[in-house]
Amino acid sequence: MKGVSHSNYFFAGCLLAFGLMSCEIINPEEDIPAYLYLEEFQLNTDTNAEGSDSEKITEGWLSVDGQFLGAYSLPALVPVLATGEREISLQAGIRDNGISRTPEVYPFYQIYRTTLSLSANKVDTVSPRTSYSDRTRFAFIDDFDRGPTEFQDIRIGSSENAMRAEETMVFEGQASGRIRLDADNPAVELATVTRYGDLTETSPFVYLEVNYKSDVPVIFGLIGYQATFPGPGTPLFDPGFRERDDWNKIYFNLSPLIANSNFDEFQVALQAVLPPDSGVEEAFIWFDNIKLVHF
Repeated sequence: MKGVSHSNYFFAGCLLAFGLMSCEIINPEEDIPAYLYLEEFQLNTDTNAEGSDSEKITEGWLSVDGQFLGAYSLPALVPVLATGEREISLQAGIRDNGISRTPEVYPFYQIYRTTLSLSANKVDTVSPRTSYSDRTRFAFIDDFDRGPTEFQDIRIGSSENAMRAEETMVFEGQASGRIRLDADNPAVELATVTRYGDLTETSPFVYLEVNYKSDVPVIFGLIGYQATFPGPGTPLFDPGFRERDDWNKIYFNLSPLIANSNFDEFQVALQAVLPPDSGVEEAFIWFDNIKLVHF
């Protein structure tokens, strides 16, 4: 039998070395992550100046040492490939106009920050708290506990189904706003008594926060006015909500309506109609903690 040449030994060694290298590429040694358990946000407010602490923060937008890792539905358990002392920041996320496919960071809530010492395979809990940014301005807060509501019926000769403060269906506090629709008064169109200007003077962000429950769909929007042209306003309706049996909170993003218009002042407005041919003879809409916020 002939002997194996040195070149064959060299070739076999190369194959073995390449095979081991390939194994490392295919099955690399994996780092063991640390874990962050993200609890739900808690909102703290100055009730006298900022109104209710009701919120619907659905996501936390997580960054570690300034690196964005993703937006997570809360609560969430998140693996992090980092150990040692790390700066954790969590931004409060909401759903624009209540739509699940439009998650956004809510610009008016402060970022929660903390420092944690992370260890591999260890779970650290993050209990985020937030409050309104110091820059947040409240054009109005209507919680129906502080006197007349900000909204008036703007249909000519109609006041039967205007919004009224009542104590029979209260979300929190002493009263909530109520609208009643029936066969004699099947529609309602309300707008704020005040026209608001300078909403986007320092920032394009303008939101309307609303707690509600309703037997019928409701559409929200604005009525725009130009200061140099007196006359009736122009309605700009877009976001809304469907009927809902239990109390819910929604964040209406009014920024696009304002940005795409040429108006100087705005009333916040809403419309609702008793569905025709539905057999429904009476419907109620309830509101609380309506806030128009901007920078």
